[in-house]
Amino acid sequence: MNLWLEFLGGFAMTREGVSIPLSARKARILLGLLASARHRTMPRHRIATLLWEASDAEQSRGSLRQSLAQIRRTAGEGWVDAIGDDLRLGADVATDLDAFHAALARNDHAEASRLYRGEFLEGVQTNAPDLDHAIEAERTRIRNLASGALARELERVSDGPETSALAHRLLGLDPLNEVAHRRLMELDAARGMRSAARARYEALEASLRRDLGAEPEPETRALYERIRRGGAAMAFAPAQETDMGEPTPPEPRSGYLLLGMATGSPPDWEDLRSIALAGGAREERSGPGEVAFHFSRTRLREVSNIALQLSVAAGDSLSFGMTETLEDGGPHDQSLLRARRIAATAEPGEILVAREIAPRLGLAADPGQRAIALRAEAVRKRPDLPLIGRTAELAQIQAAIEAAQSAETSLVVHLSGEAGIGKSRLCTEIMTRASASGMIVATAGFDAFSPGSRHLAQRLVAGMSRHLTPDPGATPIERAIWSWLTDPELSTGAELLMSALSPEAQQIRILEVLASALRRAAAATGLMISIEDCHWRPVGAGDFIMEFVNYLRDSRVMLVLTERPHAGSLDHRLATRVRSGLTRVALAPLPPEAARELGQVIAPDLDGSEAIIDHAAGHPLFLVRLLEARWRGGTLPSSIVELVQEQIERLPEAERASLRRAAILGTSFDPDDAVAIFPEIARPRGSGDLLHQTETGLAFGHDLVHRAVYDSTPAETRQAWHARAAAHFRKRDPVLWADHALKAEDDAIASEATVAAANAMIAARRFATAFPYIEAGLSREGDPEATAELHSCRAGVRRVRGDMAGALEDYRAAHAKAIRSETRVAMLCRQALVLHRLGRGEEADRALDAAEEIAASIGLTGPGRAEIHEQRGNRAFVRGDHVACMMQHKAALTVAEATGDSRGIARGHGGIGDAAYAAGRFRTAHDHFSLAIEHAEKAGLGLVREEYLFMRAFARFFADPGPDAFLLADIAVESAQQCGAARTETVAREVRAEMRLVAGDLDGVAEDIRAIDSLTTVRGEIRVTNDVQILRAYLDLRAGNGARAQELLAPILIGAETNADVGATALGLSALLARDRTERDGILAKGLICAQKVALSHSVVWFHLCALERAVADSDRHLALRHIAALQAFSAKEPIGLVDMIIRSIELALWPSTEEERRDHTARLREACLGDLVRFITMDMHQAKAPAKPGS
Repeated sequence: MNLWLEFLGGFAMTREGVSIPLSARKARILLGLLASARHRTMPRHRIATLLWEASDAEQSRGSLRQSLAQIRRTAGEGWVDAIGDDLRLGADVATDLDAFHAALARNDHAEASRLYRGEFLEGVQTNAPDLDHAIEAERTRIRNLASGALARELERVSDGPETSALAHRLLGLDPLNEVAHRRLMELDAARGMRSAARARYEALEASLRRDLGAEPEPETRALYERIRRGGAAMAFAPAQETDMGEPTPPEPRSGYLLLGMATGSPPDWEDLRSIALAGGAREERSGPGEVAFHFSRTRLREVSNIALQLSVAAGDSLSFGMTETLEDGGPHDQSLLRARRIAATAEPGEILVAREIAPRLGLAADPGQRAIALRAEAVRKRPDLPLIGRTAELAQIQAAIEAAQSAETSLVVHLSGEAGIGKSRLCTEIMTRASASGMIVATAGFDAFSPGSRHLAQRLVAGMSRHLTPDPGATPIERAIWSWLTDPELSTGAELLMSALSPEAQQIRILEVLASALRRAAAATGLMISIEDCHWRPVGAGDFIMEFVNYLRDSRVMLVLTERPHAGSLDHRLATRVRSGLTRVALAPLPPEAARELGQVIAPDLDGSEAIIDHAAGHPLFLVRLLEARWRGGTLPSSIVELVQEQIERLPEAERASLRRAAILGTSFDPDDAVAIFPEIARPRGSGDLLHQTETGLAFGHDLVHRAVYDSTPAETRQAWHARAAAHFRKRDPVLWADHALKAEDDAIASEATVAAANAMIAARRFATAFPYIEAGLSREGDPEATAELHSCRAGVRRVRGDMAGALEDYRAAHAKAIRSETRVAMLCRQALVLHRLGRGEEADRALDAAEEIAASIGLTGPGRAEIHEQRGNRAFVRGDHVACMMQHKAALTVAEATGDSRGIARGHGGIGDAAYAAGRFRTAHDHFSLAIEHAEKAGLGLVREEYLFMRAFARFFADPGPDAFLLADIAVESAQQCGAARTETVAREVRAEMRLVAGDLDGVAEDIRAIDSLTTVRGEIRVTNDVQILRAYLDLRAGNGARAQELLAPILIGAETNADVGATALGLSALLARDRTERDGILAKGLICAQKVALSHSVVWFHLCALERAVADSDRHLALRHIAALQAFSAKEPIGLVDMIIRSIELALWPSTEEERRDHTARLREACLGDLVRFITMDMHQAKAPAKPGS
């Protein structure tokens, strides 16, 4: 059911989206009381007493029953649940109160502000004191929460039309809220309406004194003073983004104070004075052994350079402290005191700058650090760099400019891109070319830190390369506007004329006068204006820019705007509202070739620059800084860290804390995880270039940004945060659990987590990814059992890669580390598995005997016992003891099924498949191999799955040869390739090569052998080596090189009669090479003994096939009949499709048959992918000669 109630700003009730009119006032209040309880129960008597306090208990409860019945009649069931003598809102009912509180809980202040549409139960007045008091208490509580949400949202939003509305909504709840008043003052001042801003402050000040006996906050007072002196509160001064060249610093705010304090022998005071005064300073009064200089109209970087010169001149005789001043006329006593305190903490010869100044110089500040050391590299001028990698963008912009010039119309160019991507460098190139072409140019911009002293319009006029001229026919009000635009101090008469206009009228007149002057200036040569860093624009400046653009349409004025992508970007607004030409250029990272070209310019002699280029990932600024520092890895250069730190410092403290903690989670993360791990932080959200929104959450803007943020947190703090993250992911994601646990302090948890991660990667068949977790876990001093499991995991990966010796070493290490008897049994069983694959059967049996002994001593059952049965079955398999093999694997499956052990069940079916396969029951084997794969996939057992894929294909080939079998073989090979399982790929290719041999695909056989050769880098299994050797011998036989084939077979023929895997096959192939019938029959006699006693099924079939081929070659029907009979007996228990096809082929080759019979069987052979058997019936085998002598 979809049941919805609203109580904020009015009552609404809907079921499945359909509105329900509930007119009864008491019924609405009843639902409101239950909703305010937030799904907790309320006693009936309490509700009845509140709603009908003038009635006695019986009457009030009766009235309550009537109200509940009225709700049911009007709106249906489900709105109220009765639990004994208590009531609560229905479980399926959702309310706007719930949504409001949920938004607050996840720090979504925008949503909380939207949901608060008015008072709780607005307009309800009951004249019942207790009920009214309860309702008013809830209203007050929610109102306070809404005020907080609105205030936080107001702090968050950038320039936009919602800013003013949010501020006024906040004042509606809290008329004396200074956050809202300051925002409205900033809006007024930014629009040039300083008188309105001053009036707002004065009214606030009077209200505070009258109602609270308090004064405005210092921040509000400081804002008022800046506006009173003629500055817009947030109208930032021009600033070039720090891209590839030297930035243009922001216009000075009011001033900076530099104080030197004697630390040793006196310096040359006069020399210091001459340096400072030459730099535009004024000496201030200071104490004994001190010197203080005030810089009132000098840019920060210039002040910093002068400070460095003074430090060099004074040597170790002075320490310096630098701070900002707020008064144009000179520093406050407080500023002097603060500079003195900073200087007192500096080392001799050191300059410490106040924390708020540091980010503007790219100096990183640690949390709690009050002053930061000034370094020469922070302010040194870097060489101008050529424009590299922006040819296409520049050509696009130049073409748009030329088209606009030809049409004599206006143009807006919007350049967007992350910090440092090259917007300022491209903008500078555009402005330089415009100036060179004879156009008038003007520059302005915004800065994140310094509010400046003038409106954007005033700074545009001041930034003109040629003076503007006023309109000779201007009216008095237009002359007042012109005076305001151009004169540092506004005359009283001009201010009076402007104050007569409403704020909106002032803004319109400013735009009209400015646009008119710019149009006149542009008429002859054109005018190019740049406004940089629009992402730092103050409240209201975005609206001003939009109107400014439209006032200049159809003129010869062109405007270049630079901006970082952000939620309030001008880009979309320009696209939908601008009425002049528009060119939008989004700057992407540099392509590799351009990055290399830039690298050659910065550091032409640097070796290893390719690694730096890779790390910079096309980011020009990061590339420049890394190359300048000649970075070789490890700790990032301070210049990179400081650039990122500068951006972080611009964020509110809550967002800074959130960002630093989020860096623990990696370059990309889910904000839900961040809030769950760190409930004390605000929910992370996109923060310009620092954090970007993605489809799955948030991501840092660049890997180096993430690393700089991460590295800025002290190592001990990072460890503690990683421990919290590890605890969060423990039950959620084994890989993330391990990633964080490895960076925390607890070795035991780290080893446990790496076991989980390694097993998860192995289950997903990502063996290469599992290995680093295993190695990391083994490097920690963890729990012995976890260490044993890690050795076992590494052994499993080594095994699947074909490194049997390495696997054995790890299983032995696991056995030595293990403290549980069950683990030791498992490790002995796995040693046995590897030992018998290495051909060391006696050692394998001894390992299993030891496992049996431990198992018996502890009464082991379950998975451990099943694993012993499994390995006993494997030993029987390679000995050719089919009965024992089947018995052991059936026992293993029975034990596994009894305990629900997924791995044991999968391997049990696989083992039964092996036993059935060994006995020639290929269909049964195929079914059990399929079950093993199915169970392994369901349980996420990647290693187990890989080991049975190729066996399923081989069993299918014998049982029912055809394309499906080859498809299964291809799947086995490709699956092993994808997960890096070299051993499994080797065996899968060997199996496929045998299948291809019978298919007549000799090129495919050679291809698989070549691949096997490239995979065999460590000592593998003896039986696989022999299988491949036989394949080589067969290819040589087909090529007519009998001598080479015999040479390859010779070592395998030693003891072939007892070799279950390849002995019979080798003897059959050797019989094909025999020089005469006597030698042939002797070899075949040995082969028959092997086939009847020990040989595995495939070896039995290949032996008889070789014997039959020799019978055809010798036209020996008696020999053929003996081996046909043997094959028929072998397949008596279960039909074998391949055997049937072989027998029929031999019959057609040696006995009379019709052409139609031979043609039909040939078609069936080709359909079954058995092309090699076609040779028997397409050649004139009735007249076949004996095979050529070896070497002929």
